[in-house]
Amino acid sequence: MRASAWAATLASLPLAAGAARAANPTTADCIAASDASLTAGNEHKLRAERSQLLACAALGCPSDVRKECMRRVEEVNTQIPTIIFAAKDGRGNDLGAVKVTMDGELLTSRLEGTALSIDPGPHSFTFETPGEPPVTRSLLIQEAQKERREVIVFGAPPTTPTSPAETPRALGAQRLVALVAGGVGLVGLGVGGVSGAVALSDKSDAQTLCPTSRCPTQAGLTKWQSTATAANVSTAAFIVGAVGVVGAAVLWFTAPGPRGASAQVGVGLGTVQVAGTW
Repeated sequence: MRASAWAATLASLPLAAGAARAANPTTADCIAASDASLTAGNEHKLRAERSQLLACAALGCPSDVRKECMRRVEEVNTQIPTIIFAAKDGRGNDLGAVKVTMDGELLTSRLEGTALSIDPGPHSFTFETPGEPPVTRSLLIQEAQKERREVIVFGAPPTTPTSPAETPRALGAQRLVALVAGGVGLVGLGVGGVSGAVALSDKSDAQTLCPTSRCPTQAGLTKWQSTATAANVSTAAFIVGAVGVVGAAVLWFTAPGPRGASAQVGVGLGTVQVAGTW
């Protein structure tokens, strides 16, 4: 390892590890640190493994132990994943005053835009900033993944007031009834039209079978009866259809609308007049 890289690794140690090196560890301390690094590595606690390796790489340790620990530090450094957290408020502004804990352990009391060393595996991160509820994220950290970036957003984005003109209006119960009445009216008009056509056809056939006022055949009498029935059905259907359509128009145009809207409906013999402002 180059001298500059080694110095950077030493600088990243916790103060406790630095204090242990400064105390000129004994051979037993160095061997214990080396064994502890193996245990931490088997448990995928790479940060603890690196800390122990740096302890047994101290100048006071035996040269063979120190050399092996320094070699393994390089390997562990490549395996330790790092992550960069960015925090924003609901308006998209960057936040720096954010405390980050991982599985209850304090990672940093403030975000500086730098990469944080993380052990691989699943972790629960909690982010706290003044004036906002904490945010919790569960992340699966991959071994050897470097500078993974995660954005944490505090608070809901601000809502934009909607003007009355942009707010969709509900139809309301009266207009829903108007739609149903209109549908019934249109069906009635359709039935009346079909029945009327049948009545005209039957009348033509009846006149052919009974050219005089006295019908000589039973078939002619039956055809006249069928004509009368179809005509009655047509008339009734037209009445129902007309009432449905007129009623739908009255209900629709007299339903409460937006402020400033008004409507007038006039019903006459065979006509419907509607006037108003919207």
